[in-house]
Amino acid sequence: MGYPVIGIIANSTKQDAVRHVHRLVVAFREGGAMVLLEEGTAALVGEAGGQPLGEVAAGCEVLVVLGGDGTILRTARLLGPQVKPLAAVNTGRLGFLTTATEAELGRFVRAILTQDYGLSQRSVVEACFTGVDGQVHTEGGMNEVTVTRGTFSRLIHLEVRIDREFLNRYSGDGLIVATPTGSTAYSLSAGGPIINPAAGVFCVTPICPHALSNRSFVVNDDVSLEIQPMEPVEEVLLHVDGGTAWSLAKDQPVVLRKAGWTVPLVGFRESSFYAVLREKLQWSGSSV
Repeated sequence: MGYPVIGIIANSTKQDAVRHVHRLVVAFREGGAMVLLEEGTAALVGEAGGQPLGEVAAGCEVLVVLGGDGTILRTARLLGPQVKPLAAVNTGRLGFLTTATEAELGRFVRAILTQDYGLSQRSVVEACFTGVDGQVHTEGGMNEVTVTRGTFSRLIHLEVRIDREFLNRYSGDGLIVATPTGSTAYSLSAGGPIINPAAGVFCVTPICPHALSNRSFVVNDDVSLEIQPMEPVEEVLLHVDGGTAWSLAKDQPVVLRKAGWTVPLVGFRESSFYAVLREKLQWSGSSV
């Protein structure tokens, strides 16, 4: 079994990013692997030969991400269907999606070099929408797509259809359409349920709904969801995984479907979703 080609991309804003990149590069090279550095990461550590992210992904078998969940989401969003297995070292805060902590770097390197790891295929929600510039955009997110009011303070009214059948009209600050992966992110903060990543569903969660009867709604991910902003409307924004905000054209629906590609996340073989929940949410059982 040959050693894999390893790509590395780091969030340069994280503390000790330079030290961690140096440590990983040395460890992988000493283990016999070829290392490809994303151009910003190469510049960060003073190495020549950095490549654009797309070229690094095309040339590697595993892409190592140094950062938190946000760095993973951004990397997956930029690569889209060309994404490679993402193995992440958590240098952020929560790290629901990461493979290892900084203290586990040695074990992490050994697992990648020997290909002794598991892959969790994470579904992507894809949004097709028209911006105020009249251009049609298609964007995919591993966590969620949100449709929210802009800077004005009034409620917005959003009509939701599932496979063209009317579901409900929501009044409030907006809606979140989350994947199972995203169920522990913004949707959870808005009162949505925690969903196992292997479940084939989407979760529609209203943000600060005006009607108390409006609650999260779980639907199969093989459907088409339409979100139609209703009059009166001033500005309605769309976000994918908390990234760039697009201002939506009036009278045009947002159409959401499951993407035709998944994001493979690398994990230690013995790790489990439930263990991650216990650790990250600090569950320890009742003390009563």
